[in-house]
Amino acid sequence: MYRDRVVYSEQVVQVAYREGSVEINSLSASVGGVRVNRGGCWYIASQQGVAVDFEKLERRVLSIAEAGECGEFAEAELFRGVVELGKGLPREEEVVNLLKELCQEVKASYGVKCEAIAVLRDATRALARESGEEARERRRIAELELGLLGATPYGHQLFASAYHATISWSEQHVLKAIDSTFREAASRIGKGIAVKSLKPYEVGRVTLVLDGIASAALIHEISHLLNPLYIGSSRLLGQRLFPESFELYDDPLAPEAPSMRFFDDEGVVTKRRALVEEGVVRDLHHTRTTSRAFSSEPGSAYGLFTKPMPFHTTLVLKPGDWGDREILEETKRGFLIEGVAMATLEEGYIRIVPQYSFAIENGEIREAVRVREIKIPFAMMKTVSAVSRSQRMRTSIEKNWVVAEVAPRIRVEGYVS
Repeated sequence: MYRDRVVYSEQVVQVAYREGSVEINSLSASVGGVRVNRGGCWYIASQQGVAVDFEKLERRVLSIAEAGECGEFAEAELFRGVVELGKGLPREEEVVNLLKELCQEVKASYGVKCEAIAVLRDATRALARESGEEARERRRIAELELGLLGATPYGHQLFASAYHATISWSEQHVLKAIDSTFREAASRIGKGIAVKSLKPYEVGRVTLVLDGIASAALIHEISHLLNPLYIGSSRLLGQRLFPESFELYDDPLAPEAPSMRFFDDEGVVTKRRALVEEGVVRDLHHTRTTSRAFSSEPGSAYGLFTKPMPFHTTLVLKPGDWGDREILEETKRGFLIEGVAMATLEEGYIRIVPQYSFAIENGEIREAVRVREIKIPFAMMKTVSAVSRSQRMRTSIEKNWVVAEVAPRIRVEGYVS
């Protein structure tokens, strides 16, 4: 039987700028809990507040912790020690002034409505085991959610959104990240002014060039397939689903990623995990409960006060040797997909709703077009024919977890509508 005590606490400042209105809200919260794993089954009880009665929670958990039948609980290398990620967060006044300045600038340039929300979070998670060992992490992180909305002279909607998270290595680091995220979103507004509708003959199977953000969203959805709890994931092991140049791995210690972590929510030491090698699925994400059944290693667990679930931290698609411009020049006809409004894993394919799309003809970008959605069937993953040297990082929220993907520009076959 495994047993630990868990404490999660955070101090949060939320700064919002909405069309001239400003909001500054603060939150301070703490939750303590007791967790027991018996026979692979988790039994968890928690209580909010700083004065947590751990003895009471422990009695409650032990009263329900019967011999479970949830599989074997794997042995693991457990982290012990203290980790501090990030330094000082910027002052809220600096963030207010920056959001106001950037919103006014983009409104003057494009006449759009602007809403921006910055969250400054100072969070600590600590796991104390029966042995007396403790794993503790303090993380200072800043998040930005941005929405820009307007209309073209022809009455078509103009929209750009962005989410970005970064560890606060310094105040200026955060302010610079907010500024660059803002300007990138604003540049996409300009690209959408002269957008045209798809012609009937352009609908159907096509060649797609996905920019780094779109391909990052693609591998995020592939990551769901590599969850051992996903029905049919076990049949993927050993299967060649991608071309030989396709290499995918999870790197929890990627230094630029806000998802960086030295131990997962089961206290297991995190390590780089090779998921796809030479196009073949080699491993899945794992917790201490799932890893034993697959003869793998744990280290991918998320969930302090719920049953831990496996997922990636920083998913990386290995770059290739193509230049970004070279991929376009070698594409006779197709579409360049920039940015993602939404991506989902469907039965048999991955669906992406792009923010902006451009028709490619004879190696050149012809015009901006309105693509409602693209679909890439799993069977077409082998059609990846070009992978760029350059990479982009995309951050997102999966449930309540900040995760990241790093991906190059790729060329693949798919369907547009």
